[in-house]
Amino acid sequence: MKHKAFLSLFLLFTAFSAAFAQKPDSLVLDFSDEYLDTVKIDHSAELNNYYMIGFSYGSVITGMMFNPSYSQERDFLWGDWCINFSHYEKMFDYLPYFGWSIGLEYTWEGYHFKTNKETGETFEFFKERSRAIRMRVLEVPFLLQIHKDSRFSKVYAQAGIYGGYRTSVERFGPNVEEEYRYAFYDTDIRWDYGFQGGVGLALVLDPVEFHIGAGLRYSLSSIFTPNSLYPEGSGFEDRNSVYYRYAYPLDFMITAGVQFHLSKRFGKTRQDIKKEAKAIVYGTDKQ
Repeated sequence: MKHKAFLSLFLLFTAFSAAFAQKPDSLVLDFSDEYLDTVKIDHSAELNNYYMIGFSYGSVITGMMFNPSYSQERDFLWGDWCINFSHYEKMFDYLPYFGWSIGLEYTWEGYHFKTNKETGETFEFFKERSRAIRMRVLEVPFLLQIHKDSRFSKVYAQAGIYGGYRTSVERFGPNVEEEYRYAFYDTDIRWDYGFQGGVGLALVLDPVEFHIGAGLRYSLSSIFTPNSLYPEGSGFEDRNSVYYRYAYPLDFMITAGVQFHLSKRFGKTRQDIKKEAKAIVYGTDKQ
């Protein structure tokens, strides 16, 4: 009897153990519709490496860093055009906050001397007699970027370098030499280069992004050679060797634009699908 009782207990224990040893995914749970309506699923998608191309349009607030300094007022000029290509990529294949952008930009540079309210006079450069100047510049900016993406928005900051060429000029003032009102002097510097950066915000409606941004551009190329301010025959030629004079453009930009995705921000890319298909056909151990 003792052996039969012991055997019965053993079989009962084994049955209970087998019942509770089932895998969790084999359990069938029945929840009411009311309960399921209250459940919130936190869905987080992984950001891909992705590409964009787009264009922007905006305004430039022009100015110069002079030596010696002069009183200026800034001109607000429309007509900053830019087309650019961007690539966002994970740093160390882990941090999805980095990218770079290269573009072609057609923009403005210039200065505008302020009129003295007491005397009514406006400063003019001795050589060209200009009170204001506007130049068109064709530039190629290359910018590094950090960004933070959400499902429908993006914020970013960028900084980098640019190179360019001053394509045209217009000088303003009653005493400007007509021969050079729309022409460069031999002593003017046409090649341009410097630093550029800014911040921006985007509304993202995949596969399109709408951007607004603000930026700063500082040129390291003076608009004229330092020893050319006073021409020969002016009686002030000796000042060219005494005073180091320069004028470096310092501009602010406000732009708006649109970008088009060339690859997917979220979800499986073609490369991912091909990789999965290859793994199914050849096995995960095949490359």
